[in-house]
Amino acid sequence: MHLIMIRHGEPDYSFTEGRGFKGPARELAPLSKLGVEQAERVALDQRLDGSQLIISSPYPRALQTAAIISRVTGLKIEVAFDLFEWLIDTTYENKNTADTIAAVREISAFKGVRNPEAKLQWEGYDQVAERAYAALRPYLHYDKVIVACHAYIIKQFHNPGRIEHCDIVEVDFDENFTWPGYIERGSRSWY
Repeated sequence: MHLIMIRHGEPDYSFTEGRGFKGPARELAPLSKLGVEQAERVALDQRLDGSQLIISSPYPRALQTAAIISRVTGLKIEVAFDLFEWLIDTTYENKNTADTIAAVREISAFKGVRNPEAKLQWEGYDQVAERAYAALRPYLHYDKVIVACHAYIIKQFHNPGRIEHCDIVEVDFDENFTWPGYIERGSRSWY
């Protein structure tokens, strides 16, 4: 199955940060005005031609991106729950960007894999990969699908380096697809 993986448009976290949301509630941010424009632009990209379905992460920023693409392409959207973003804190207590940066630094030090010496409770990239692969396997009967999701999900399939909002990464995925492992890309391998 050919995947057209699209990172969501730019989110606007002013709603969630302004209300002091923490943990999973921080993920409720919608797209910014620029994020909507990015999604409208990517919806016209010819690489989407021939796609049969849009599969989306359940997070609003990915769902809103998928909805915009669906409006332009006329494709149906299905939500694959396990395409949610990397859990920077499996206790769901992360409070702010500083917590995120600390988790990113630690996971980078451990090359993306859980380690007993880790002080923080992040989800290993190998774990992210397995849940994302499991989420997409039910769709293997399709030839080509669009996947609206997150940079950390995309990087478990192919890591081209930094993935900007609404960038497209194409991947051929099958039942035997395996995690490529942690790939460091410069000083900002995490994003």
